[in-house]
Amino acid sequence: MRVGDIDAEPGLASAGWVVESEADELQTGWPGEQVRIHKTRLRHPGGLMVTRKRVPCVQGPPVVLVHGFAQNRYTWHSSARSMSAWLAGQGFDVHVLELRGHGHSRAGGAPDHFGDYVQDAVGLARALGRPAFWIGHSLGGAVCFAMATHEPVRGVVGIAPVYRFAQSNRFVNWLARLSHLANVRGVLGGVNVRTRLAGQLLGRLYEITDVAGYAFPVSGWAPGSVEPEVLAERLERGFDWTSLHVWMDMARWAHEDEVEYAAAWGKTDVPLLVITGDLDHLTPPDDCHAAIDESGATDRTLLDLEPWNTGHHWGHLDLLTGIHAPEHVWRPVSAWLGAH
Repeated sequence: MRVGDIDAEPGLASAGWVVESEADELQTGWPGEQVRIHKTRLRHPGGLMVTRKRVPCVQGPPVVLVHGFAQNRYTWHSSARSMSAWLAGQGFDVHVLELRGHGHSRAGGAPDHFGDYVQDAVGLARALGRPAFWIGHSLGGAVCFAMATHEPVRGVVGIAPVYRFAQSNRFVNWLARLSHLANVRGVLGGVNVRTRLAGQLLGRLYEITDVAGYAFPVSGWAPGSVEPEVLAERLERGFDWTSLHVWMDMARWAHEDEVEYAAAWGKTDVPLLVITGDLDHLTPPDDCHAAIDESGATDRTLLDLEPWNTGHHWGHLDLLTGIHAPEHVWRPVSAWLGAH
């Protein structure tokens, strides 16, 4: 393929996306099992980057993966186990979207508000030229929900999705409301915050931060749910940058107890799957349940992961990266996609 060519995606080509690089790679999908994928990096003139993973000669439906707050493409991939590679091996045409200001999409500038993320997703949805499945983790779930109120989709999966933000966690609610009342947006303007240093520190203090997951109100994973070396890689490579503008939008959601797209979401009938973790302090199950309860979906499925039905506790990051994620998250997601 020549640089600039995009096979099997005429929509992306006509929308101005070009190929920056491509290669065949062996990646570890299911732990211990490798899959040979064709990986293509596609860039839009506006600066957005998408990493496409697929098995050659397989014509499965498109699946778009959207990371969460201050994260990037490594939400869906680690060297030990890669959900994005595994989904490609299952026959799906996987597109990993990095939102503006994150990862390879940083060249497009930082977002001014949450709606910029939604426009990123809407633009990709239109460029694909055919409805896709959209899977979002954390704030990426909110992006997928909002995008689906604008564009036709095959279905939406929210994994620990943000919807009713910071209503069940008093500490996060206090932090968000304080930010809202202090009007940080007006004081700090377009400040971007690098979170990679925090990720590196958390990884190096594993023995402390892992145990703290039982009580610390903003812990990111359930204790013992991720091997130290896998977690260290995830924290160092997957923590990225964020804009305080986006945090201020989230703070407003906590203050007002509603997202701006809630009315449209209540009228949107798309197949919906929501997955939650019992020890997720960042997006507690009750907050996620509102995405199901207030949606217009007639086809909706809720999967609450708890020790009684899985044998393990579940936090936030480990829903995708954890030791037991392939069995209890990846497999149900793939089955749901296949059924739809």
